[in-house]
Amino acid sequence: MTGHLRLGFLVVIIILFASLLFLLNKDGVAPLLVPEGVPPVRAPDYVLEDFSAIRTDENDAGYKMLLGKKMVHYPDDDSAELEQPRLITIEPGKPPVQLKADHARMSAEGEDIYLSGNVVIVRNAGKGRGETILTTSLLHLVPDQDIARTDKPVEIIETNATIRAIGMEMDNRTGTTQLLSQVKVVHDKKR
Repeated sequence: MTGHLRLGFLVVIIILFASLLFLLNKDGVAPLLVPEGVPPVRAPDYVLEDFSAIRTDENDAGYKMLLGKKMVHYPDDDSAELEQPRLITIEPGKPPVQLKADHARMSAEGEDIYLSGNVVIVRNAGKGRGETILTTSLLHLVPDQDIARTDKPVEIIETNATIRAIGMEMDNRTGTTQLLSQVKVVHDKKR
């Protein structure tokens, strides 16, 4: 009789436990420990520290070099986050361009790169032009099109002028820069 009581007690506990699970999870899916509306934690598949990568053109005449303190790659969307990235571009017939920032986020295959925090682009002097330095807080790069754009304040310092504006689009293929609004130019003949 004691065995039947133990078995009956065990069955009652199992039924109560199953009922509790059913009530907590009415749709049949295991209950999550993460509250609703909170995105799942992303897990990287690899991390690189103090890295460099070089991409050459088909004739090996030009190249793009990406350096950084740290890169974290996420397999769910093939994106990467970088700390202290630096990009150096060398192309035949064009002055070298160097770019640096505090952080960057790259989409899959590097189609889009978003730089943030102390973004600086330096285009070295060349072909009758002096050095150009551009600073901003956020910059969207489209490397395959050689385009850089922002809707944030920018400052461009050239040999004899300082230009400030809100928003900019720079096309490195054509060498043109379009300033979008609130453009102010200070011309300095002394430089």
